[in-house]
Amino acid sequence: MLRVSLSVLALAGLAACSSVDTSNASLNQRLAIARADAETNAIAEDYSQFLVARYASLINDPGQAARKYALVARSSPHDQSIMERAVFSALLANNFPLALSISNKASAETLQETSLPRLTLAAQALISGHGDRLSRILEGSDPGLFNSLIMTSLEAWALLDQGKPGDAQLKLLSASQGDPYLDTIVMNLLGLMETAMGDDEAALKTFSRIDKNGALTATAADTYARQLASQGDVEKAIDVLDRFRSSAGHNPVITQLIEDLQAGAVPAVHRLSVREGAALSVYVPAAALGAQSQNDLPGVYYSIALRLDPDLDAAKALWADALDQAGRSEESINMLQTIPVSSPYYSTARGQLAWALRRDQQNAKAYELVRTTLGGDPGRDLKIQMADLLRALDRNGEALTVFDELIEDDKARKSPDWRLYFARGAIHEEMGSWPLAEADLKTAKGLNATSPDVLNYLGYSWVDRGINLEEGLELIRMALSLRPGSGAITDSLGWAYYKIGRYEEAISYLERAVELEPGLAEINEHLGDAYWMAGRKLEARYQWQRTISLLEDKREIDVVQRKILTGPPLVGAQAHLP
Repeated sequence: MLRVSLSVLALAGLAACSSVDTSNASLNQRLAIARADAETNAIAEDYSQFLVARYASLINDPGQAARKYALVARSSPHDQSIMERAVFSALLANNFPLALSISNKASAETLQETSLPRLTLAAQALISGHGDRLSRILEGSDPGLFNSLIMTSLEAWALLDQGKPGDAQLKLLSASQGDPYLDTIVMNLLGLMETAMGDDEAALKTFSRIDKNGALTATAADTYARQLASQGDVEKAIDVLDRFRSSAGHNPVITQLIEDLQAGAVPAVHRLSVREGAALSVYVPAAALGAQSQNDLPGVYYSIALRLDPDLDAAKALWADALDQAGRSEESINMLQTIPVSSPYYSTARGQLAWALRRDQQNAKAYELVRTTLGGDPGRDLKIQMADLLRALDRNGEALTVFDELIEDDKARKSPDWRLYFARGAIHEEMGSWPLAEADLKTAKGLNATSPDVLNYLGYSWVDRGINLEEGLELIRMALSLRPGSGAITDSLGWAYYKIGRYEEAISYLERAVELEPGLAEINEHLGDAYWMAGRKLEARYQWQRTISLLEDKREIDVVQRKILTGPPLVGAQAHLP
């Protein structure tokens, strides 16, 4: 049990002992009092470090949390909760050495009951060439399906490293526990292990079965396609990659391989080393976890994966994105800068880096990176990212030039992309060129009639201008039916009703929009406008005060403050729908 968990009463008792008059005490009594005093100070110090660590965790500072938890853990090797927290924070801060140091100090009983310290020690054993120790290290209580999959997979790669391929495959298959999603990961890892062993015939069969279910991971798809191409079936290899890209989206490794195969090259089959395979056994489940959640848990596993394979750039790219979203922009930037020019992920990392700099308010550096990138020969996807960033940096003219180039390139290939027309239309609208904006937005709608973003933008633009009111309202309704949980689209529908004078209906939708997006000033302001026009002036003023608290721009604040005094400006000629 952790010493800092002693009750306040116990602390008070020890403190009382230390305050006894020692002038007439014997030597033994004085020693006992001194020991009690030292114990009290130690407990207080541990408790202080624990509180700092907890606070650091709450404010998303895992580095500070890890350092403070480590101090407490050193004096509490038997406390399972502290050990798990300490290792978690160290890994989340990408400080594997600290995580390892803490894990090494855990008692045998604590290791039996905690998962992350065991995983940390197991990874280090593989790195050090002591894979034969993994079974003993990982022995302990049931870690749950997710950690069990990773632990068993690590043991399988360790067995392969010991020259026991049959045992390795059986061990890997034993990780299958009936969960369809996790079992798919096991089969992908099996195909990669078979490839690593040189058993391409078995690997092809394994990958083929996974491919039929549309469940290949990126690494497995890459390996499968290379094997097919090496056997002369380039057409099927490209088909596998195209289908993967269609279902999973852009992946730089897959895109590069498609281009190589289409150019007539037949890249060699990459056979994973034990450490690379072990790293993927940690990374792939973590990436799957990250796709299903918005918390920082995957970063803990990315840290272990990168310790096993420092060149696993896919993990760096994913983790950097998660760090940026979590507000840890500096760490995201540092990680992206470690991706080398030779990596297939380098171009993607440039785009991520530019956006991370922008979110960190380093606009000058972000713009310089955009300018340098566009001055080279960026791929299409990276060029789109740079154009979007130029728009975010309020450089609409430059962004427009890039989108013009992209759209013309697509025309030459007879492959129009609705996203580009939508983006260009939004820029035209912001620059006051409504006829050009409307034309682009209509083109985007024609190319993708079910995009909630396009339907909402075009419908709102019409209603806000007092034109095509009935059609605009219908477009927004359709957008909301496609994305019912969107605060922005709900706001659009409420504002549309406001513009045509149907204030009670407007209030109904705008109140819902504020519930969905309470931190957006514009939505709060719209609700205040609707309250005022419905005669609910006290509520309107309250809503505008709330709006002011969310604004930073003085001009915008002045506009809302005038509303508090005089109400919103009158809406122009309003047409009522039948």
